[in-house]
Amino acid sequence: MKFFILFVLICVNSWLHSTTYHIKQDGTGNFTTIQEGIIAATDSDTVLVYTGTFYENIDFSGKNIICASLYLTTGNEEYMYNTIIDGSQTGSCVRIMSEEDSTTVLCGFTLTNGSGSSYSTTNTLRGGGILIKDSQPMIRKCLIKNNYAKAGGGIFCLNSQITLAGVSIINNHSYASGGGIFMGNYSEILFDNEMLCNIYLNYASGGCEIAKTWNCPPLEVFVDTFTVMEPDDYFIVSATSTGIPLNDVTLYIQNAKLEPINADLYVSTDGNNNNNGLSEDEPLANINYALSLVKSDSLHHNTIHIADGLYSNSMNNQKFPLCMRGYVSLIGESMVNTILDAEEICMLITGYRKLDYLIKNISFINGNGNGFFASCMYITAYPQQGKFVNLENITITECQGYNRNLDLIYMNLDILNFFSHSNYCTCLHSLNSFQPEQEVIIENAYIHNNQQYDPPDPGSDARPQLSFGMLGTEPMNVTITNMELTENIQYQSDWPENSSGIGIGDNINLNLVNCTIGNNSSPGNGGAIRIGPDGQNTIVNIYNSILYGDNPGEIYIDNDHSTNPTTINIHHSLIDGGYEGIENVYSWNIVNWMEGNLDENPMFDSLGTYPFALLENSPCIDAGTLDLPPGIELPEFDLAGNPRIYGDAIDMGAYEFQGDPQSNDENEIVIPKITQISNYPNPFNPTTTIKLNLAESGKIELVIYNIKGQKVKTLLDAYSSKGHFELIWRGVDDNKKKVASGNYFIKLKVNGEERAVSKCVLLK
Repeated sequence: MKFFILFVLICVNSWLHSTTYHIKQDGTGNFTTIQEGIIAATDSDTVLVYTGTFYENIDFSGKNIICASLYLTTGNEEYMYNTIIDGSQTGSCVRIMSEEDSTTVLCGFTLTNGSGSSYSTTNTLRGGGILIKDSQPMIRKCLIKNNYAKAGGGIFCLNSQITLAGVSIINNHSYASGGGIFMGNYSEILFDNEMLCNIYLNYASGGCEIAKTWNCPPLEVFVDTFTVMEPDDYFIVSATSTGIPLNDVTLYIQNAKLEPINADLYVSTDGNNNNNGLSEDEPLANINYALSLVKSDSLHHNTIHIADGLYSNSMNNQKFPLCMRGYVSLIGESMVNTILDAEEICMLITGYRKLDYLIKNISFINGNGNGFFASCMYITAYPQQGKFVNLENITITECQGYNRNLDLIYMNLDILNFFSHSNYCTCLHSLNSFQPEQEVIIENAYIHNNQQYDPPDPGSDARPQLSFGMLGTEPMNVTITNMELTENIQYQSDWPENSSGIGIGDNINLNLVNCTIGNNSSPGNGGAIRIGPDGQNTIVNIYNSILYGDNPGEIYIDNDHSTNPTTINIHHSLIDGGYEGIENVYSWNIVNWMEGNLDENPMFDSLGTYPFALLENSPCIDAGTLDLPPGIELPEFDLAGNPRIYGDAIDMGAYEFQGDPQSNDENEIVIPKITQISNYPNPFNPTTTIKLNLAESGKIELVIYNIKGQKVKTLLDAYSSKGHFELIWRGVDDNKKKVASGNYFIKLKVNGEERAVSKCVLLK
């Protein structure tokens, strides 16, 4: 009631001592645009807007005025829906940011299609619907929907006190915090407890409905309809500067838009959010909607199942970054064909506080880390203990930014089958702190051809592809097996010591087992593996690994804590330059050159399907050891999917030599038992190698089709005998023109009958 009385007093005072400017698009009023009326107005004036869609980004420009639709004079809510300010994705629909006082009123509009505005030199876009700074306006009977911004998709307020009465904030999107409302820097919002607001189905990477910084006072929210009746910190974020929840938001909710579902949900590109989502036959359309609908329950973990397809904002209104729910996993149908595309706008995944989930069978593409914590995923458990995240069958390509693909902080981490290639950023940072004995396990990883921006961000540090520790003090145990880390480039020349491969901080116990690290490069001093100045109490054990061809070197140690030295133990590994090639800057750091080590050319199969596999005359064959530290188990297969141990002993490196298929000792050609096809790499750019296993001879047809079933390229149309064969598709059609990114099908016919079909994905 007090807000209504205040509103009436403001209006009466304005009408008694002011001019009213009529805004009509047909030219019969004072002006045809709202901004013209605002420019003409002075304090206490009214800008009265008649029905229509106004494609404007209006700015109150310090005027303490009333800007309203005919709802102001009639009380008819239809005028709110029919008087529209459309921001045309060229800025905030409305800006109130010049110390406007409490007599300033915005009333009776629909605000839509705003994209946020900048108020500082950072050019960060805030307040998709309304940007409020250093002001005290009243917002009354407005519908704020379908706007987006970096922060505050619906409303962004900074150092302001605003009054909301009868305002509906619906389906707005923030790439960072506050999908509906963001409050920062001592801002306060007063909700009318009689003319109730509605806040629902907004989305953000943190605080989907409301995000409030620590320096804002406690908040009371009076709403008719909210997204759920009992929102957790997925919907409302209010925390200290170090991430500790403040629990200072009190909600008075009468109705909920969603009833949380404590079960697995299903999503498909041909789904519908009106479906129940409980089966593959009734899938939802959007992953972010499923995340808002699913119940986060520590006693009953749930999964969102994602069908094969391309998920993006332009294709199917997918909102990124996805804000993960605690105890809720994301599992795609297949790593190759379940593709999440951020379209170079923002990162793809965020997760805060409640973790404990699996992300599996997904390809992430086109993430952008500029202005964000990471280009693909930023997940932190701060300040909790015992939290974990598991990644399995994950591909990351074509992501960019000055930060890393993955910033996974303060958690236990298990990564299986991980492929990161062709990105313009580094790969992974895992920070050790808060977890008493943090565990990081990486098995089967392909990290290839990633590079930092050239030139890099002048203020950034020298980031390696993998970094462990650097800031924390608690021990971290890291085990990496079957990893190829090759041909990555680091450009940061402002730092005298760099690493293009693995950077290691303090209190790290790192085991590298059967890894191949080669042809990586960085400027200045450093190495493919670098233990930095704070690498105290760190122990690195290297087993069965190859470090070769890295520039400027393989291993660089510059821990400057003499009382807490670094120790490196190298067993049965090939190190380019040998013991003498290891740069140990300080005498107190220890390098133990153990048995079985080599300093030779590893003889990589540079022209083969796997260029860092071993040729038959490689000195690394059968040169490894199975005498590994307790608790380390070798995987069953190598990085190419072949048996991890072949012959008399295990090999060095990520790939196990499988014998010479043309050996004189075995003149008999091995005939496949079944006819099948496969290709590698997949996804690929620009070429992929197609392997044929032909169990029968005859007329062979191998044809590429697009997703519409149209023939793209005939690779083979000839008679052939049984056996193993390989062909290369260079991503062109029969007219030698490059084909577009997307899904393709490789179909094999033998004697006119279809024998095998395989999917492949071209990513550019």
